[in-house]
Amino acid sequence: MHSMTEVFKTTDQVVEIGDLWIGRLKAAASASPLRRSRVCLHLASTDNIQEMILALCSDVLFKPHRHLNKTESFHIIEGELDVVVFTESGETLRVVQMGPIGSGKTFCYRLNASLYHALLPRTPFVVFHETTEGPFLIDTAQYAPWAPEDRAELRAFLEESISRRGRVHRIRA
Repeated sequence: MHSMTEVFKTTDQVVEIGDLWIGRLKAAASASPLRRSRVCLHLASTDNIQEMILALCSDVLFKPHRHLNKTESFHIIEGELDVVVFTESGETLRVVQMGPIGSGKTFCYRLNASLYHALLPRTPFVVFHETTEGPFLIDTAQYAPWAPEDRAELRAFLEESISRRGRVHRIRA
């Protein structure tokens, strides 16, 4: 595998991710201006299935966005994050509090609709497995027009959206 700043890619036919990779991703995220890193498990950006292990620092913020005709799922490996799902107009539809198996929180999430959503890391690092549909096309996310641009305002907006919703939904098995 080789590195391009905070993105690691592979040409390996068999890909293994263990503790060393998690440490490498966390170190790369800490050193990155974006405060995140990833290792791609798929071979090419044109692959139909895109799988990655991501590490985010707690200060990473994602503006609410949506993907048209694309699903995504997360499986938490380490740390905790909140996923905030919004209506078209910016009301909080759902808050998914995520953590690893054994944390009592949701450890696996999938978004099956083109809904606006944002991530808010809750621990110094969060590491998770993401699966989404390919091919990867840059700049295809649609950003919510009602979300603040300023980082401090965006964090306050997300925190307020979470506290306003007040409850967590889980699929009961």
